Amino acid sequence: MAERLLLNNRYRLLAVIGEGGMATVYRAQDIMLGRTVAVKVLHEGRAKDDTFLARFYREAQAAANLDHPNIVSVYDIGRDGNRHYIVMEYVEGRNLKELILESAPFPIERALTIAIQVCAAVGAAHKAGLIHCDVKPQNVLVAPDGRLKVTDFGIARALSSTPMVEGGDVWGTPDYLSPEQAAGKRLGPPSDVYSIGVVMYEMLTGRLPFEAETSIALALKHLREEPTPVNELNPRVPPGLARILHKVLAKEPSARYRTASQLAQTLINYHRAGETITTVQRPVIVRPEPQPVEVVSPFEDRVGYYEEEAEWEEERGWDWVAVVLGAVALVSVLGLAPLWTLVYNRYARLPPPTAPPPAVTVASDEVLMPDVVGMDQEAARKLVEATGLQFMVIGEQHHETIPALAVISQVPTGGQPAKRDAVVEVVISQGQDLLVVPALVGQAIGVVEPQLVNMGFTVEKRKEWSLMPVGTVLTQDPPANSMVSKETTVVLTLSSGSRLPLEANLADRVLLVSCDLDRVEFGPGETIQLTLHWQALREMTEDYTVFVHLTHAEGQLVSQQDIQPLGGAKPTTSWTPGEMVDDPYELAIPVGASPGTYWLKVGMYSQNTMKRLLVVEPGRAQAEQDSVLVKQIQVVQ
Repeated sequence: MAERLLLNNRYRLLAVIGEGGMATVYRAQDIMLGRTVAVKVLHEGRAKDDTFLARFYREAQAAANLDHPNIVSVYDIGRDGNRHYIVMEYVEGRNLKELILESAPFPIERALTIAIQVCAAVGAAHKAGLIHCDVKPQNVLVAPDGRLKVTDFGIARALSSTPMVEGGDVWGTPDYLSPEQAAGKRLGPPSDVYSIGVVMYEMLTGRLPFEAETSIALALKHLREEPTPVNELNPRVPPGLARILHKVLAKEPSARYRTASQLAQTLINYHRAGETITTVQRPVIVRPEPQPVEVVSPFEDRVGYYEEEAEWEEERGWDWVAVVLGAVALVSVLGLAPLWTLVYNRYARLPPPTAPPPAVTVASDEVLMPDVVGMDQEAARKLVEATGLQFMVIGEQHHETIPALAVISQVPTGGQPAKRDAVVEVVISQGQDLLVVPALVGQAIGVVEPQLVNMGFTVEKRKEWSLMPVGTVLTQDPPANSMVSKETTVVLTLSSGSRLPLEANLADRVLLVSCDLDRVEFGPGETIQLTLHWQALREMTEDYTVFVHLTHAEGQLVSQQDIQPLGGAKPTTSWTPGEMVDDPYELAIPVGASPGTYWLKVGMYSQNTMKRLLVVEPGRAQAEQDSVLVKQIQVVQ
């Protein structure tokens, strides 16, 4: 990492260990406690977006409330200027994706051990009322001793509020999306179960269940296609485990395991059988059961038994909440009995209600057309054919509200008589018209902006200092290959070249608009050349002195220049409101300066009182002790 920033004088950032579209993760040192931690720092551009800021803090709160040995612990959350950060447990090791790429297919024993730990972590989240929504091997950290830690609850959702989209974006990773997540339907714990199944499939085969050239095509495969059976790709996978995985990857959430904990218990029971059984009778449990089944291999096909055991483990014991609520309900019903008697006596002698309107007359060779608009395609087909009609799909089209694979329209319409064996023509929804965000980083804004506008995106531009040519895209949000809806705003951070935007307000008297700085790496003895661009906000009755300081990261002064603007040729009393002043400086780096990170700090103070002008608003910079932190400088040998 080019900079070793100290957050709140406690967390020293040492090296980048991961980066995404939302934040960068650093290996860091907690100076106060003397331990290594991981610090996730929200991208500064995101800090101005209330939606992403809320997501960032939601992650901290979600993970901090999850106390489980297989979930990365959250130690602290804080803010240093415009930097928002989460301090987490540092896990030495690699992520599961790296291990899959290196050595998959895994042995059955190893895959089961990993899957059980992942299920345990995600199951703990389900019990706490959360859905992870982005289970993938990149979010599973594997320590050298084999322990697993699930991380990144950045898009976790409460069970009571689980939309698939937020701000037009489809959150989640296309390779691991559940069908309902891809279709924009409501999510639940079975959605995480499906994603775990994709991870298991990848561990056991070395490949993903579905692959496609575009994210949209991939989402449609999750919705419509069945994966190749896992034991066809890897004959070492026993039939029993293949059946468990087939259930995990079911298209309908109701056909999967209810929670990750239930899947974990199923896998544990299956694993125990592999460890202890060669030829063993089925154990007796206190409930009706089928006849004993003989097991003839370490991992035999007794899936039904393992699932029953998992449900028994998950459901056994008194549910005292249910007992209390049941008692309350019973008392309430008994209490309503006198009221019911009164109501009956009052209204029993009233005349009968008006008869409903006559039903639609249907001839003997006709049937009543069912209304299937909004129904899932297969459910609609079954209903239509059960009525004695034929079902025909005549087209597909995108729809903003009707989910993918549901019926948008039908001809004839529902409720009308139709001849038996008549054809019902339906149009099927393809879900929202999602677009794939192209890769934009490194390209010129003049090239990418027309492309984005033609695709239907809205473009928001921000500028940032860079050695790249002016107008080059430095970062993009959403990231490349994200699936988003039309009219989504794509935020582009553009290189401003050597001009560093600051927009810092000093005491509502003067604005430090920007600073020209052509490089950030210097050798000992070299000179930093910079030009400050000021703008007067109002008339000033005092000549203020400008200070330009170079300090260590900890704050010790290394070099300084304190002088009136333009060397005294343009005192602040001569500035008029709105006037721009270009103010050049040269600052020498001491010959004996040690290699490392230094801060370039700027501000103004009164020569009469020796008090600095208050930094009312740091703008796009940071402020410390009423000095504007312009840029970090690297001194190298």
